[in-house]
Amino acid sequence: MLALYGKVSAETARRVLESWPAILALPAYPLIFYAAFLLTGSAGILGSLLLSFVIAACWSSYLELISQAVTSARFRLDWNEFRRTFASHFWDVVSVMFVFWMIELVVQPLTMGPRGPALSAIIGFTIAFFFNAVPELLYQGSSRSFALLLDSGRFVSEHPVAWLLPNVLLAALLFWITGGLDVSHPAQLLIAFGNTFSSPLGVIGVLLSLPLWALPLVLIAAHTAMIFRGVLFRELSSGAGNARLRAFQGRTRG
Repeated sequence: MLALYGKVSAETARRVLESWPAILALPAYPLIFYAAFLLTGSAGILGSLLLSFVIAACWSSYLELISQAVTSARFRLDWNEFRRTFASHFWDVVSVMFVFWMIELVVQPLTMGPRGPALSAIIGFTIAFFFNAVPELLYQGSSRSFALLLDSGRFVSEHPVAWLLPNVLLAALLFWITGGLDVSHPAQLLIAFGNTFSSPLGVIGVLLSLPLWALPLVLIAAHTAMIFRGVLFRELSSGAGNARLRAFQGRTRG
């Protein structure tokens, strides 16, 4: 498994350097979201809908940049290409957001009682666990909507340790940077993890809570982590990662 992570890390470093123009585009997303929030904050339901479309467009753009960084032999980004990215995966992202909205409608009544916060954390943790590979499937997979969520759950179930171990470490690093890592209260940490990583808005909320000076560094770190995830997903999906895991398991049994 260490050999797999070593290979993925080396390729991640190479692809981060080759796709360095994408880093210059990162500050645009929180600025767009913040401007959209100011413009739509007082528009009620219509404003919330418009803000959701803005979020979908930003995720579409970023996923396309990650897709090019992870899968393309040569990364290219200019103004026309950057504008195109906002529509590249827009409806795919909207379909996933719609499914998450439907799930929220179903589970919301269950979280209204006295045990609501605990139940909400369990549901959020479950979503963050089984739907963890949704971003990678959006630009490396072929399924959409409910089928995409099922594929994500299937992928994570097939590679629980190899996929989730680095992701948990990255999440812990993010909590540590933002001051939210408190191992003395594991239950609260579980609730925070579930609420943060069960939706794009949770991640956006963490980013917006950062001090302004720290935001560029965290964005670069998060961008590197997303490329690492993309390369790792490709390795595990291709079967090369599976062969390494089987060899590792054989050595441990022996």
